[in-house]
Amino acid sequence: MVAEGHCNCNSIKVSIPALPVKSGICYCSNCKRAGSSMCSIVFMLDHSEVDIQDPSGALKNYTDANTKSGNAITRQFCGNCGSPVASLVPGFPKIILKAGLFDQLPEPGHSVFEEDRPAWMKVVNADEAEK
Repeated sequence: MVAEGHCNCNSIKVSIPALPVKSGICYCSNCKRAGSSMCSIVFMLDHSEVDIQDPSGALKNYTDANTKSGNAITRQFCGNCGSPVASLVPGFPKIILKAGLFDQLPEPGHSVFEEDRPAWMKVVNADEAEK
């Protein structure tokens, strides 16, 4: 079933064939700053699987060259509302799509830059979550 997501102002819409079974987490400081969060939750998908609709031209790019990995990353975001949309890494065959665009978030299957995860953060099981 096709999964559809969007930025906060609905200027940018994203479609993928289905939600991935698992998401990924990046704890690097650049992703934390870019999303103003403790991590970035992402889907790594083939470019051909992702349809980004941007009829008003709101999608903007920022080249993040000062990264821990040493790879320049093109960060795509909505220029109207600021929602992060995707990250592109030259030579990397996948698009790193921001999972927060979608209402449903699969549990994480992998993470990177674990050494940058806040020490106080732990994985919360569903039965421990506040209702």
